[in-house]
Amino acid sequence: MSQLPKSAAKGPSRLNCLLLPLKDRNMLLPNVTVAEIVPFSHLLTTNSTVDWVLGRVDWRGVTVPVLCYEMLNKQGAPAPNPDARFAIINGVGAHPQMPFFALLIQGIPRIVHVHEKDLQSVEAMNMGPFDAQAVSVDNETAMIPDLDNVESTLLSHT
Repeated sequence: MSQLPKSAAKGPSRLNCLLLPLKDRNMLLPNVTVAEIVPFSHLLTTNSTVDWVLGRVDWRGVTVPVLCYEMLNKQGAPAPNPDARFAIINGVGAHPQMPFFALLIQGIPRIVHVHEKDLQSVEAMNMGPFDAQAVSVDNETAMIPDLDNVESTLLSHT
């Protein structure tokens, strides 16, 4: 569970996380990683040469690149969904040219309180190159992404 920070407090560590719905799975991210969930909106064009960069969205005066995690991970694109949203993700690498990026998600995220002792690694089928680990939390499986890899790949294509 290398992508989730450990609590500095003594005793059982608990982390507030979000389960972000994707096409056919969930993504688990620490709550502090997600700046905001915003409604799906018109995408601005981009000059990216890869299909997984969907465009850009204007968020709080900042132009944020939007990516489709499924397509980045060599899976099929999700079908159009009226419940789709953008998860604005805080950049992990402190890159001034890209302090945020957005992920296309397929619905409303759910808050989960993750206790380190309750998080179980699972054998996952179809793990992509940007999935760091598959876990079980709250009786659901979820993928923990390698955000460093996602961000550096996105930086090289925008």
